[in-house]
Amino acid sequence: MTFKKIPLKIFIEILQDAWDKGADYIDIIGMPDTIQDNISIAIKEEYMHVEEDGEEDRTEDSKDITDEDLNQLI
Repeated sequence: MTFKKIPLKIFIEILQDAWDKGADYIDIIGMPDTIQDNISIAIKEEYMHVEEDGEEDRTEDSKDITDEDLNQLI
């Protein structure tokens, strides 16, 4: 499936937020629809960064990723 004309600013912000919350990997899921294709991002527990003693937390000021944020990508 090809996604066209994805706004990079929103996409990068969502990826940055996932990174800040500790994700090392994501799954990108595309779902075709007759009106508008949809994209979602899934982060499995095993994709999350495990902090070890002395390691800095990557989280700064973060916000939750909403369905609206993801829907604006398409």
